[in-house]
Amino acid sequence: MRLTKTLCAQHIGWHFKKHWLVQGKRVPKETGAVAELLKLGVQVKNPEDLLNGKVERKIVDIVGTRVNTIPEDSSHPDWHSTVCHSYSDNNVLIGGLPQAQVLTNCIEIQTFPKQIEDVIASQQLPNSIDKSIRHAILASHVLDAEQVKLPKVRLPERPAFNLPRSYGISHERVNRLLVNKLLHETEKLAGRSVSIRRKLIDNATFKTSINKDGDLLGFSINAEKVIFANRAIEAVKGKFEGDLPDLYPMKTTISIPKHHIYQTDNFYPLRTDISCSHPHTIFTVFNKNLVKNAHGSGVTTSQLQARTLIKAFVVAAARARQLHGDSVEGALPKPIVVQSVQTDGRTFHFGVLQLNTLDLSANNPSKNYWFHRQNYDLFSECSYEAGRTHLTNYNGDVFRIFNAFYNN
Repeated sequence: MRLTKTLCAQHIGWHFKKHWLVQGKRVPKETGAVAELLKLGVQVKNPEDLLNGKVERKIVDIVGTRVNTIPEDSSHPDWHSTVCHSYSDNNVLIGGLPQAQVLTNCIEIQTFPKQIEDVIASQQLPNSIDKSIRHAILASHVLDAEQVKLPKVRLPERPAFNLPRSYGISHERVNRLLVNKLLHETEKLAGRSVSIRRKLIDNATFKTSINKDGDLLGFSINAEKVIFANRAIEAVKGKFEGDLPDLYPMKTTISIPKHHIYQTDNFYPLRTDISCSHPHTIFTVFNKNLVKNAHGSGVTTSQLQARTLIKAFVVAAARARQLHGDSVEGALPKPIVVQSVQTDGRTFHFGVLQLNTLDLSANNPSKNYWFHRQNYDLFSECSYEAGRTHLTNYNGDVFRIFNAFYNN
């Protein structure tokens, strides 16, 4: 048997702990030393003030530091008494394409300009191009490795029911990959002689403001990808006649938010002294989870097409103000042509805007031109079936129009 130390009846360590607790609560007795020192003029300080002195902390201005919000009232530096109808990326024109036509003074021509129609009809593409486009669709929709939490899916018949969240490729990445791959195939067909005269910019911002029939309109939009060229697109030959839609009793600025805090500056992302500064084609993305009507309903086909027109108009107007100054309000010395493409990853809408005048008044005989066709579906379904990729109803006409726009 092993010999061990004899245990005491009371553990002495416990007694020491209790003793320290009791002694620590004693109140020091007043000895009168402080009073004697004060009589002699000696300053007495608290030991805690010497050991834990106050440190003055300086505020360092770091990028991203949260600043105090400025009240949104008349004291705001950007406050104006005149109200401004501000249009941004998430706004939807409730009147659809007819409202966009009246708002931008555009007449609708339901076909592309002749030079684009001729290219679409006469272009000869290699037999392997459809296979490359099919692979580009699959690579952007189902074969990419990104896995993020996708937006919630709601059932109209059961609005309060929460479905399990699914993971997959985000909407932004799908569209970015798809547009980039289509542009890559187009540049290979066009060759270096054409692609060297084009420059690409991602997430370009355009801002401008215009007066229309006594109302101030402010536009601030973002284009996910923009093609700039070293030469401006030639104006469409010929004169087109047409009437603007009648919106009565609806006003042209309905559903556009009104603000008193705004800036009326004009912004174009490139300077005029840059060789490739002419706007050629803009690519915008439509996300139904971000762009909705004010009353919560889904966006209609006419409203989607109006969005394509408005974005092309803002780019052309910002370029016109940059070239001719903010004072220009009437007919432009030379029309500005901008091509616009909008997609949600499956549906494509193509349009061409020719900006002839910045006078948007209803009695102006000069009109702007908006050439477009109806929407095109690149495919009907792209997914996995039984562990294999599946693509149905591929439409090759989309890439042929895409290629014609790039080479215009």
